[in-house]
Amino acid sequence: MPSAFTCEIQVDTSIPDFMDASIPLNQIAEKVAEDSRKNIRNQTNIDGTTYVRLSKKTIQEKIRESSPKPNMALYRKGIMYRAISVFKIDKNEFEVGIKAVGIPRRDLIGIIHQEQGVPSKLGRITRTFLGFTDKTYKWANSRIDRWLKERIEKATKKQFNFKY
Repeated sequence: MPSAFTCEIQVDTSIPDFMDASIPLNQIAEKVAEDSRKNIRNQTNIDGTTYVRLSKKTIQEKIRESSPKPNMALYRKGIMYRAISVFKIDKNEFEVGIKAVGIPRRDLIGIIHQEQGVPSKLGRITRTFLGFTDKTYKWANSRIDRWLKERIEKATKKQFNFKY
């Protein structure tokens, strides 16, 4: 005589929604953009080192052009400084960069200063103003950790029953 065997499994769990992290990612991108502007104001690279001082020739040129901050690198008229922006690329994808404004385009000027460097008697001088500082990197990690914890706390409760 054959016997029947059945098994019932009940699962009570929480399912967090990790699909849309736009809010914390946008906050992180805004923080990086603000830090980039702060680097220009403070004349520091993302690693905390000070920018190489402008040449006397460049300072005199900026004075002739009535630049509001002739001694400040990366700030002739303030166009590039104000063009540092956050761009939403896609869901959960943000980028910090420089808008293509002004003549010459400030996004291209930013690439020269950030990556290629400007020629000088000292060699090529880069001024890395865009990017994550160590402090911002730690803040971003803690922001994402906090967001994950919030998602877990707000997770919807689900029950599943399986019969075999």
